[in-house]
Amino acid sequence: MPSFEQSKTSKLWSCRFREITPEGEKNKRLSGFKTLREAKAGYFEYQKQREDEEKKKAAEPDSAASHILFSDMTSKYLEYKKMRLKASSFYDTKNKIEKHLTPYFGDKYFDEIRPADIMNWQSTLDGEGYSYSHKTTLRTYLVSIYDFAERYYDAKDIMKKVEPFRNTEPVKHMDFWTRAEFDAFLEQLADDTLVMLFRTLYISGCRKGEALALSPADFDFAENTIRICKSITRKAAGKPFEVTTPKNKSSDRTVDMPEKYMRDMREFLDKITAENGGVEPEFVFGGDKPIAEQTLTRRFNEAAARAGVKKIRIHDLRHSCASMLISEGVSIVAVSHRLGHKNVEQTLNTYSHMMPKDSERILSAFADV
Repeated sequence: MPSFEQSKTSKLWSCRFREITPEGEKNKRLSGFKTLREAKAGYFEYQKQREDEEKKKAAEPDSAASHILFSDMTSKYLEYKKMRLKASSFYDTKNKIEKHLTPYFGDKYFDEIRPADIMNWQSTLDGEGYSYSHKTTLRTYLVSIYDFAERYYDAKDIMKKVEPFRNTEPVKHMDFWTRAEFDAFLEQLADDTLVMLFRTLYISGCRKGEALALSPADFDFAENTIRICKSITRKAAGKPFEVTTPKNKSSDRTVDMPEKYMRDMREFLDKITAENGGVEPEFVFGGDKPIAEQTLTRRFNEAAARAGVKKIRIHDLRHSCASMLISEGVSIVAVSHRLGHKNVEQTLNTYSHMMPKDSERILSAFADV
């Protein structure tokens, strides 16, 4: 209950009472009232204001949880993602956030970052000359962090207010080798292991990591198939490499291979097993460990240069496989399965420009009608 008293010198009235605060119960004093009535009215007005503020605060989201440094919020986000991502994906996520996001936003309080700050960050990336794809990837990480903060820390998602990057880059043409170019490239290789590895990539359309993870047990010589069910990552913390699951569920697949290729692979496996004292290698392409990344890239580029063919990446052998299949009229569904894409839409988005024009097929279908 409040107590009221009048000053003997100023003759003004004051009010004393106990007030409960987040820090605990404290003494409170209101003063400067000319009459006792004004002092009582002042006390009740003060209590009403406090009650209104508490109601307003209760009606709003509790933003206190998001009043932490951006670097602390990203630490919480990464802890959350670590249990949900493959080791290689988590490695990429963590590295990109720590390289491109934390230096810019790290010392800011998360709930005090404004859309203008996001816009300025995007302008900084524009000035760095990064590709549209790279900038969009970095922005996607920031969008994901805000989605996490909104869901678990009552933060406001301000990313919706900031325009994404505009793609002003010219359309890039996909690089691939024709059959003649690939044959010319193979002629420059004297190493049987590299010959079989690059043939595997070109014919199966598998990813480089998937090919490097292949073991002898993955080859079915009775059915002429390869089981693609694992991949090599070089991004495992504290390890030179790690065998992981493929990129997605649909990447776990079995692909048919030509008889000639399977005969050559059988001879190759027999040869390296004999050289290893009758013990089959753990990895078909490398032995007890996969071929080193830098060695593989160097040997690939050197052979391509000697062959005089256009320069492409090892990954473009996968595009070369898709190009050949599409040119032979293989259905997009079959191409999608062979490549291990998540869905047919992904295959169409990547390779639709290689497919014959529908207008030409329509005219051909009705030419004799």
